[in-house]
Amino acid sequence: MRSFDTISKKISEAPSVDFGDLFNESIAVFKKVWLQGFLLQLITIALSLPLLFFNFINFSDFSNNSVPLQFGTEAVFYYGLSIVLAIVSSFLTFGFFRVIRQMDIGEDFKTLDFFYFFNTERIKKALLVVLANVAVVILALLLCVFPVFYVVIPLMFVTPIFVYNPELSISEVLKSSFALGHKKWGITFLISLLNIIALYVLILLTCGLGSLFFGCFLQMPIYVLYKKIISFDNSQTQ
Repeated sequence: MRSFDTISKKISEAPSVDFGDLFNESIAVFKKVWLQGFLLQLITIALSLPLLFFNFINFSDFSNNSVPLQFGTEAVFYYGLSIVLAIVSSFLTFGFFRVIRQMDIGEDFKTLDFFYFFNTERIKKALLVVLANVAVVILALLLCVFPVFYVVIPLMFVTPIFVYNPELSISEVLKSSFALGHKKWGITFLISLLNIIALYVLILLTCGLGSLFFGCFLQMPIYVLYKKIISFDNSQTQ
């Protein structure tokens, strides 16, 4: 376990990162975890089925001149379910970052690893991290659109910093994320933008199937940047 000061020092002394090396290393890690990323997509879709079914029923009723969802009594249930699914999806992403590290160092994979942060000992802090993310986004929206454009990059690093350094407080996780995000904002934005465009084209060419197999690639550069700058100790996936 490392202290906040140690992590801050590593970020402040971060070396320059070559774009080509970052992309190549991201591909190398992706080759190790593409199957786990595919499984994550399937789990997420399965968990979203109740919401999809609810939408189908609602739109069927609306076509029969029923009251629209936003004015009906079912709105609370709909938005409540959406929030719960968003939180569950965030927890699964936390678990996936643990899986990435495990596969990267050659450890065995278990499907239950995706649900690591649903444990009663960890779920409270994981929920607080999700709520902190939401609070930052809301604050940025209140300040206008441009701050959201900026904070989206630092918020990408919240997940690995929290997952690999669970001993940090919520404020320390956010401070470290913003420090790293600010330090590597340009290269993170560029590779994320190019990956999103490439994934969009792939989705069009494969009628949506590409997102199932390659959607997790968007996470790979974030993992690699964390690995290069902050690195790991032997206790961070135990």
